[in-house]
Amino acid sequence: MFRSIWIFLLLIASSSSFGSSNHVYFLSEVTPPYYWINEDGKAQGVNVDLASALKPLLPFSSSLEHMPWARAVQETLDNPNLVLLSLLKTPNREDKFEWISSVNHMQASLIRLKQKETAHVSSLDDAKQFRVGSIRGYGSASFLQQEGFEENKNLALVAEPALLWKLLYMGRIDFALANFETGKYEISDAGFNPNDATSEYVIEALGADLYVATGLKTGKDKISSLKNALSILKANGEYARILKKWGLEPIESAH
Repeated sequence: MFRSIWIFLLLIASSSSFGSSNHVYFLSEVTPPYYWINEDGKAQGVNVDLASALKPLLPFSSSLEHMPWARAVQETLDNPNLVLLSLLKTPNREDKFEWISSVNHMQASLIRLKQKETAHVSSLDDAKQFRVGSIRGYGSASFLQQEGFEENKNLALVAEPALLWKLLYMGRIDFALANFETGKYEISDAGFNPNDATSEYVIEALGADLYVATGLKTGKDKISSLKNALSILKANGEYARILKKWGLEPIESAH
């Protein structure tokens, strides 16, 4: 992990080198089923397969890297030719990125341990009396802060999903705000039993599409090529096959 990040940082050390590069770097975080490392040390998941499928369809070279999501988002805002493979589209991000194509739909909920019978909520205001966890840099984390949750009071922010589930299963937080469909993969990957958790309260306001997105500094020609390549994958059924392979359902509205 550290080796790939170090190589990546060396590549972006000079903004001028990126400006003239005929290469695109796809970015993902380590979060199943989108990206994780198996027991043999090999990367796998939706984003791995998507990056591989896009590669031969692009008129420029490409590669896939992984890093903590908050850092990946900031690097993409600051540098050209970086492409986030699964960014949640939220109102506060609307004007900061080029939204290339939707790839899946996410619905977030407050997830608790089944044994924690005292943690019942029917609204966000109810949840403020408990400690809620989220991932730093996620749209859901920003949402909680906008709704009045305060870090180090009733909000705990961590760098990656494995840490979030560790906090929940060790009783350090009462709820984890996440998508339970993908959360089950993350829980297992973190060494816990997903059957011990349950979705307590669905937050309708956080239902949104995940997009392939890039920063405003990426050239229009590359954006056009990426849109075309993704359209091909959706038209020939490869996009749907990749999602179904990893237990996800394609959204009809994907475009």
